[in-house]
Amino acid sequence: MAILMALDPFGDFGKVLDESIRQANNRHAPLTILAIAETFQDIQHDYAGLSGASEELFTQVRRKLDAAKLEAIKQGVTPTVLIETGPSPAQNILDCAEQQGADLIIMGHREKKGLDRFLLGSVAAKVIAHARCSVLVVR
Repeated sequence: MAILMALDPFGDFGKVLDESIRQANNRHAPLTILAIAETFQDIQHDYAGLSGASEELFTQVRRKLDAAKLEAIKQGVTPTVLIETGPSPAQNILDCAEQQGADLIIMGHREKKGLDRFLLGSVAAKVIAHARCSVLVVR
């Protein structure tokens, strides 16, 4: 059994981390924590001033990942941590799950409102639809 936790660096990941640690401890399973520094390379112009923000974004994501790792260690789990970049967090999660041989993906769900819900879709919904292993979504 191998567990992959998908860390949302822009959301509150406390509940997802707690559940991931609980599952890893209960199953005596290795835990990998994956954070995605989402890029905007598929957008052709400077979208809301984000074109030069990639290094700052990566640093911010790294800080959240390091905080999650320290908390896991405090609770008795020494996770492997990974940071990936790309325009599609769902695809990054799915690819990492395959590469790591994950039997379980644990992730959060960020509620989208209005048209965003229908136009953009949910990372969690995409992962659930395409994962080859079980997916636990923590609300």
